[in-house]
Amino acid sequence: MSGTTFTASAVPGATEGASRMRVGTLSYTRAGLITLFVYLLWGDFCFTLMETVVPSIMPLKFHAIGAPNWVLGLVLTTIPNLMNTVINPFISFRSDRLRSRWGRRIPFLMGATPFLVVFLALLGYAEPIAKWIYASLLGGQGSQLTVTLVVIGVFMVCFQFFNLFVTSVYYYLFNDVVPEAFLARFMALFRMVGTAAGALFNAFVFRYAESHTGQIFLISGILYLIAFGVMCWRVKEGEYPPPPPLQGDKQSGFLANLRTYAVECFSHKFYWYFFLANMSFAMTWVSGTYAVLTATNIIKVSLETFGQVAGACGIVSLLLLYPAGAIADRFHPLRVLLVSILLQICVAPLSITFLFSRGAIPDSTALAIYIGLSALSLPIGTLHAASELPMFMKLLPRERYGQFCSANALIRSVGLMVGGLACGMFLDAVKVFGATPDQCYRFVPVWNLTWLISAGVFYSLLYREWKTLGGNSGNYVPPQAGKA
Repeated sequence: MSGTTFTASAVPGATEGASRMRVGTLSYTRAGLITLFVYLLWGDFCFTLMETVVPSIMPLKFHAIGAPNWVLGLVLTTIPNLMNTVINPFISFRSDRLRSRWGRRIPFLMGATPFLVVFLALLGYAEPIAKWIYASLLGGQGSQLTVTLVVIGVFMVCFQFFNLFVTSVYYYLFNDVVPEAFLARFMALFRMVGTAAGALFNAFVFRYAESHTGQIFLISGILYLIAFGVMCWRVKEGEYPPPPPLQGDKQSGFLANLRTYAVECFSHKFYWYFFLANMSFAMTWVSGTYAVLTATNIIKVSLETFGQVAGACGIVSLLLLYPAGAIADRFHPLRVLLVSILLQICVAPLSITFLFSRGAIPDSTALAIYIGLSALSLPIGTLHAASELPMFMKLLPRERYGQFCSANALIRSVGLMVGGLACGMFLDAVKVFGATPDQCYRFVPVWNLTWLISAGVFYSLLYREWKTLGGNSGNYVPPQAGKA
């Protein structure tokens, strides 16, 4: 496949001096590489806005209509991760082995994008649609809350189905089109752009989350459609070698694919440490659904203040990401990630103490402590963010990168599928320890600390195994399938 003049061209060979500008059969000029970065980063900016909208705003909607916490966890975490567990491995396995005139990643991205945008917009208007169904089609019979939850649930499932085609494949594209010599710097820029998008959303848009929900969902969807459409049109993939043979004698069919996937991904303890470490840390994500509820109900800050603090943290993180990426390059992403986990374990008890002491702390002091804890956690979280994806690219086999990422997503999603519901049930259960039901949100950092400790254990085991495989000497090679 030949590239465009804006990105790259496929060439049969290249001089040693030009090898840094190549990836596979793609060869870039300096201007072409810059243009590639622009398209990818602009796509990422709008992608991040789109991905920020649902988890930021939907918890407020669920809380406003009186839905219990377990329903929030079920719809926003458990169901999406159940879908991810079933669908992601299939998409990733097929993407790694697809050979088409448009490449192996872009067909999945472009095909799902229009449908994703439609259901994102419908999700933004789910509440008025549910009211119309309840009043006009059901004649006011039954529970309006139930109707609203069903409508939101249907739109969420449809949105997540098409979004899986994007989120499963999008990050694999970078490994295929960005030269390895520039990959770490690109990932730092990628994180910076994503952080900037999140900061702008929190600082300028989030305050309107309850009053202009539909408009926010619609505009973010349109921006995403335009940006991703242009990115898929202008970014070109190169030629790929034939896909590797399947495990066993049979070279086609579902069972042969399944056997290959299982043997290659799950037959070495190194990958199990990798998967379980990432799953344990991801279990802290489910509590993020309740972050805004913790801030507004326990710390007693307004939505505007919450958005401003989050936006300011995002801007500072934006400035720290590139040096954090340099630290990861210097000391290896796995080492930096392990250190960041240990530091987060040290900080978590401070948050627990603050939330349980909130009733005795004046509002002005509480706000200062809230900002201080956010500032303390910021550089630690930035180190983690800057190291995570480079760690994936350093440790996993390049030719099967999508496949191993999907295996990681599968194990992580199994955990999140249970964790999303379990976290909500945990918070509902601890309501008995508070004077009001909302005081259950004091226990959010308790949940986080538990899973941070688990992550620390598995990352330590992963680090030990990595050293055994030659990590310290710079001779690391990803372990082969079937060899424990």
